[in-house]
Amino acid sequence: MGTRLDLTTGDNTPQASGPTPASTSTRRTPTFDILFLIGLVIVAFIPRLILARQLDVVTDEVVYILGGKVYLPLITHANITSSQWVTFNYEHPPLVKMLMGFSLAFNNILGHPLSELLAGRLPSIVMGTLLVAAVYWLGRAPFGRTIALIAALSLAVSPWLVYFSALAYLDMTMTTFVTIAFLTLWHAIRRPWLFPILALLVGLGAASKYTAVLVIPGIVLFTAYYYFLLRPTMPAEQRPVLPWKWWLIAILIAPAAFLIADPAIWLNPIGRLVHSFTFEWNHSANGHPTFIAGQYYTHVPHWSIIYIIFTKMSAFLTIPAALFVIVALVQLVRFHLRNIQMETTKAASDAYLVIWLLSVLGMFSVLNIVVGTHYHLPLAPSVAIAGVSGLAMIIGAIVRLVSRKQTTQAETAAGRPAISKPAIIIPAIILALLAIGPHLLGLTTVYGTEGYTNEFFQNDENATMQVAYPGYREALQWLEDNHHSNTSVGLISIPGTLNGYSPAANWFHYNTDIAQHFQLKEAHPQDSSYASYQYLVWPKHLVQRGYPLPAGASVIHTITGGNTIYCYILEVKQ
Repeated sequence: MGTRLDLTTGDNTPQASGPTPASTSTRRTPTFDILFLIGLVIVAFIPRLILARQLDVVTDEVVYILGGKVYLPLITHANITSSQWVTFNYEHPPLVKMLMGFSLAFNNILGHPLSELLAGRLPSIVMGTLLVAAVYWLGRAPFGRTIALIAALSLAVSPWLVYFSALAYLDMTMTTFVTIAFLTLWHAIRRPWLFPILALLVGLGAASKYTAVLVIPGIVLFTAYYYFLLRPTMPAEQRPVLPWKWWLIAILIAPAAFLIADPAIWLNPIGRLVHSFTFEWNHSANGHPTFIAGQYYTHVPHWSIIYIIFTKMSAFLTIPAALFVIVALVQLVRFHLRNIQMETTKAASDAYLVIWLLSVLGMFSVLNIVVGTHYHLPLAPSVAIAGVSGLAMIIGAIVRLVSRKQTTQAETAAGRPAISKPAIIIPAIILALLAIGPHLLGLTTVYGTEGYTNEFFQNDENATMQVAYPGYREALQWLEDNHHSNTSVGLISIPGTLNGYSPAANWFHYNTDIAQHFQLKEAHPQDSSYASYQYLVWPKHLVQRGYPLPAGASVIHTITGGNTIYCYILEVKQ
């Protein structure tokens, strides 16, 4: 199952001892790697920054940004005893909110070069960019340079990842920490002193959002597989020593990192964690209204994770990823039954990716409340890498089939047909077009990118999943351009969504420029009458959640992204 298309593969072999002496080709590669890395950072950062400047405030952003405003003074004054640690948004750990607070503070110190909303979103932008860079930089060794580069580029322009990298949410930071942790695992096999660093990353991920701990079983499973199942197949002189010391340190580091990064629990760690976990448990038990697969749920089915991944990532990745997993599992079983010859490194690489993907898929499927697709973001990197690997496998098989029908060429000393550069470069270009092209097309054609769905759904998310983006600002801009300003407009939302918890962090605070042109008020879908308004802005997600458009109003315009409706603009019949 050949999936590597590298001209130079670089460092890709886990070993017990120090690194293998670099070959001539690998000595030349750092310059190219650094150039590729810089290019990836630019490609990933620009769309995230543009979208973060463009998007209106989305649901929970005001909660997290306000959390940063609340927590930062507590940190700077070393006020660990304040009740605000456990009275405001205690259901989530504070690390990402503290990062938002620091970003806001630096923005203030520098004289407000960024808007406050953009400053609050900056940690997600940076972490989303870092994730892309890490997939390439750390993925070269296990997957090969070409696979890692194309997978990273696909994630760099993925509308799904760009959207959540542009919001002040917790999930992108958490996803970045756990992705880097899993990528570090491969390198820790060769350099066991990295196990504590891996544990540190997991601890920081959990301090960003508790669901980060769901990656731990996969990390443990691959470690056990490599040392206790794959290691015995190696020649005795190549078998690595079991790094018990580093494992023990890692087990201690993970909770210590979580504790240090969560000052909210320092005063009473057990009691406050129980307090937070109890909220999460009750929240999960009660469920949350959401719309998925064309139906309304309070607890989504466990297969929803597969449905979400398939919908929000290109089918040119998801289908080849599934094919790769099936073929790799068959090959690994045959390898361990001694039915085929396979290099230990190849078996380790395939098992590593399969375990990463399936363990995250299995563990995150237990989340039976999925308010939005961001719950499953940690699965995206492994799906992208497996998808590119599967495409490479398919393209490689086609190339080999075609080459057999051609005239026999000169053979190399190893007895294999000589491979010209075009024979390698052309398949790599085709691979890149298939893996990157659909995401890039979606990113550039679907306004706001939230409406992106894969090729089978034609960028129409309304029929498949709850649409998170409300589009209030765009609706008001349309009203301003097409109707008189200074009219009465009701912004329909769940109570408290727009007014928020504080005048210093709510929708009106972040939209002062447009809000002053209208007589605006937060209205609710349960209201008995809208006679006091001339227009209503009604988000699509409220319709999906069982709040139909009122009979006494007519749709005069829709705000869309692709074929997805974000919100309706209604004119109220007087």
